[in-house]
Amino acid sequence: MKYVDRLLKETDYLQIVGELEKTEADRVFCRHGLSHLLDVARIGWILALERGQAGKEKPREALKEKIYLTALLHDLGRLAEAEEGIPHHRAGAALAEKLLDEIQYPKEEQQDILAAISEHRGDQPVFFGSGTKFVREQELNKDFINLIKEADNRSRNCFFCSSRALCSWSKERRNQGIFW
Repeated sequence: MKYVDRLLKETDYLQIVGELEKTEADRVFCRHGLSHLLDVARIGWILALERGQAGKEKPREALKEKIYLTALLHDLGRLAEAEEGIPHHRAGAALAEKLLDEIQYPKEEQQDILAAISEHRGDQPVFFGSGTKFVREQELNKDFINLIKEADNRSRNCFFCSSRALCSWSKERRNQGIFW
């Protein structure tokens, strides 16, 4: 996975993940460091395989890389949310676009990743970059967006969380077990 390897060597990416981990070190609820990002990637890939979305040979590897890139980028906007009050899915999409360009990920392939990051918190409008580029609803890959949302939600071990009594998430939103 050439682009994932490039991302994991990208100084800006590593710095942001390090800052995110420092910022959330004392957080009692779900953290958003590299462990979470990798959990989302692995669960997303498992879901794609289970649903037969993975295809064969080259398309299979391309989808795997797209899932991993999306997962590794999806929560990076949390720093901007904490520092500037910008919703993290919006800040994250702008940051992801910059990082995807840095690693020379093909522009024509970025839309699904940016849309999934922009929408992973729910039914939000799609914002890329500065928020000026909108994508029409019919152009979105809803299956991919939903795959990332589901992987993100399934990555939470709410059933075993020591802070669950303090959590503001509704019982319906919380994961109640390993299998669904």
